[in-house]
Amino acid sequence: MIALRCTTKLLKRLHQSAKLPAPPVPTNPLGEWYADLDFFERKPFLTLLNASTGAGLVLPGNAEFLKYLHIHAGQQLFKLLLHYDFDPEWPQCSAELAAWEAPPIYANTSDRSLLGSMNRFKLEAWHRFADGNRSLPEVAASWWEGIFSHPALPKSHHGSGHYHRPLDLVLDKLAPPGTMLIDYGRR
Repeated sequence: MIALRCTTKLLKRLHQSAKLPAPPVPTNPLGEWYADLDFFERKPFLTLLNASTGAGLVLPGNAEFLKYLHIHAGQQLFKLLLHYDFDPEWPQCSAELAAWEAPPIYANTSDRSLLGSMNRFKLEAWHRFADGNRSLPEVAASWWEGIFSHPALPKSHHGSGHYHRPLDLVLDKLAPPGTMLIDYGRR
C-alpha cells in the first residue's frame, strides 16, 4: 500500500477532502511519497517525491491521467529502475512495483523539509522543460542523479553532511546487500 501525501492544490484536483485522516503505515519498501501539481505552459504536471530517498517521478497532471495515477507512476518507476539497471525481480523492487498496482491512500502533507525539496524538484522540472527537454522520465532521472537532503537522513559517508544522491538511497532500499552502481549500471 502506497501512502501519497498530496498538497492541497493536488487534493482539490483529485476531488479529495482538504483535511484527510492520517494514513496507515505504508507497506511498500520505499515508504511514503509526496505529490504536487504544477503547470508549465498551461499544461499540468505532477511531481512525486519519495520521502525516504528523494527519488522523484514527473507525470502528466491532466484529469484523465489522474484517474490512473498509480498505474502511470508504477510504469515510470519501472522504467527508471530499468534505466539504472535495477532488476525488477529483486524482492524489494518487486514489492515496490507491486504496491503501485493499487490506488494509493491519499493524505495531507506533513513535512516542511520535504515540501521544500518538492519545490526545488518542480523548479528543476521547469528548467528542463524550458530547455526543450520535455521527456518526463528524463526530467525525473536528472533528479535521481542530483542531491537530496533531509534532517532524518544520516550523515553521508562522503563527508557532505546530510546530502545524498537519491539513486544511492534507492539502491540501499531496493537492491540486495552488496550491490553497487558504477556509472549508472549494476556491478
